[in-house]
Amino acid sequence: MPKRVNMLLVVLGAAMLATTALAETGAEAQERARKKAMAIGAARADAIRKLAQQIQGLRITSDMTVHDFVTESDAINLDLDAWLRGMKEVGQPKFDGEEAIVEMQVTLKTVIQKLKQFYTAHYKGDKVKINSFEKMTEYNKFDVITVEGHGVVPEDLREEPLVTAGGGGGKIPPYWRKHCTARGRLMAVEAARADAMRKLAQRIQGVRVTADTVVQDYVTQSDDVNLRMDTFIRGAKELGVRYHRDELIVEVEMEILLKTVLTKFKSWADAHYKGDKVKLTALEEKIEKVRYDKIVETGMGVPPKKYLQDYQPEEVVVFEKVQATVNTTPAWVTETIRATGEAAVDTEAENKVQGELMAKRAAEMDARRKLAEQLQGLMLTSDTSVKNFMAQSDTVRSRMEAYQLGAKLVDAEVKDGKAVAEVELDLKPIWQMWIIHIKGQ
Repeated sequence: MPKRVNMLLVVLGAAMLATTALAETGAEAQERARKKAMAIGAARADAIRKLAQQIQGLRITSDMTVHDFVTESDAINLDLDAWLRGMKEVGQPKFDGEEAIVEMQVTLKTVIQKLKQFYTAHYKGDKVKINSFEKMTEYNKFDVITVEGHGVVPEDLREEPLVTAGGGGGKIPPYWRKHCTARGRLMAVEAARADAMRKLAQRIQGVRVTADTVVQDYVTQSDDVNLRMDTFIRGAKELGVRYHRDELIVEVEMEILLKTVLTKFKSWADAHYKGDKVKLTALEEKIEKVRYDKIVETGMGVPPKKYLQDYQPEEVVVFEKVQATVNTTPAWVTETIRATGEAAVDTEAENKVQGELMAKRAAEMDARRKLAEQLQGLMLTSDTSVKNFMAQSDTVRSRMEAYQLGAKLVDAEVKDGKAVAEVELDLKPIWQMWIIHIKGQ
C-alpha cells in the first residue's frame, strides 16, 4: 500500500477516534446536566413542600389555621398549590457535592393577599370572614418565611417517557399507583400544568420587541393588561405528561405559537396601552417576524399530601397518640393552676364605683385568657399538647370552653388606679374529660 494512502488512513482513524471521544464526552456532559437539572427540580419541590407546611400552619384566628381554611375547598387547595408551584427561587441554586440546594422566600403580606384572593374566588363557608386575614399579623409575629429545599438524583433514577396528551393512564409508574390516589395524580398534573403556564407567561413577558423594549414594558403600562396576561396563553397546547418513576414528581410539557400570543396581546395593547404609540407599530412588525416561532416550557408538580395512599390527617394522628397513653396519668393532674390579670381603672368615669367594677371585670377576663393559654400548653404526651387535641373537633373545643368557665375567681382588688384579679382551676377534671372523650370515640 502506498505510503501516502497509509498516512491518509492514519489521519482518518485518528479523526474518527477523536470524534468518538468528543461524542462520548458530550453524552456524559448531557447526562450530568440532566441529573443536575433533576436535582434542582427535586430541591425546588422540597422547598415548596416546606413552604406549604409553614404557610398552612399560620394562624388566621385564635382557633383556625390556614390548613383549616384551605381544606374546606378543593378549589382553594388547588389554587394554593398552583401559586406555590409558581414561587420564584431566591438567587441561584447552589450545590454541595451532588446535593442541590434551593432557597425560597415569601412575605406574610403576600400570603395574606393571596388568601384573600382565594377567599373571594372560592370560599363558601362561614367559619372565617375576609377581614380576619388582616389580623394574621397579630397572630404570626414575623414578616418573611424563608425555607431551603434539598434534592439529589439517585444514580439509577429514570423517568418514564413523555405520554402524549390523551395517551391514557397506561404509562403511570407502579410507584405512583402504590403511593398516590387517582385524585392526587390529577391534582399533581394540574399543578404541573399551572407551573408550565407560569413559565410560558414569564418567557412571553421577556420577548424582545425592539433593541430596548420587551413585552413586559407594555404590560406595566396598564393594570388591566397585566391582570389579563394569563388569558393570552390559554391556547397553549399540551404536548404530554411525564411521571418520574421513583419520585412523586410529574412534568407537563406545554407549547404555544408566539405569534398567537402576541396577536392577542396587540389587541389588548391597542385598547389599554398608554405609552409611546410607535411601540405598537414595532409590536405589529414583531408579530410578522415570529410567524412560526414556538415556545415550549415544562412545568413540575407533586400531589397534595392529603391525596397520598397512606395519608392520615393530623388530628387522627394526634388522637391515636393520646389514646395510646390513656393509662399513663401526667404529673400535672393533681395540680391547681392560677393566673393573674390586670386592667386600668377609668379615672374619668362619672361613677367611681362603677369604674372600679368594670376594671375588676376586665382584669378577671384577662386572667381567664391567660389561664386558657396555660391549659392549651399542657402536654398530653411528649409531643402532643391540649391545644393540638382541641383542634380535632368542635365537640372537644366546646367541652374545653365549658370547662374553663368553671375557673374560680380567687381575688380581685383595686390598688393605685389598677385592678388585679386572680383565678384558679383544678386540673384533675380535664384529664377525666379526655379519658371519657377518647373511650367514647
